[in-house]
Amino acid sequence: MQDNKDVFRRIERQYYRDRMGALGLSTVEGMLLRWLGKQGQTRQEDLVVQLVLDKGAVARALGRLEELGLVERVVSDRCRREKLVSPTSEGLVLAGAIQQSVDEWNAVCFQGFSPQERALFTDLFTRITQNVMEYKQGEKEHG
Repeated sequence: MQDNKDVFRRIERQYYRDRMGALGLSTVEGMLLRWLGKQGQTRQEDLVVQLVLDKGAVARALGRLEELGLVERVVSDRCRREKLVSPTSEGLVLAGAIQQSVDEWNAVCFQGFSPQERALFTDLFTRITQNVMEYKQGEKEHG
């Protein structure tokens, strides 16, 4: 018997792989570009922390996005080891298309939900996310 979470995750991953692939991006590249489109210039290390991704995966994805002309990376004036990442104008356009895909996925997921049900789900899911992030942080500290 299949677990509903597993079914959901498989379909969600496939949805985003398909949508990002149509834009010429990997899922990780799409996540990064969407975040940068919303937040603007960000330290590379903050992307790792905020999106809970591997440093190497972020560096590789940003390198490819930079090659595509979608982001720019510069060394920070404050710290020579720190890289600041910004979306280019082309990157911002693509970030908008990525956000549209996210909005469409959310419309599929919340079809038939009342505003109260949607708010309750969002609150519960936020708590679940906080729990697993705390678990992950503790795992890093102890292992």
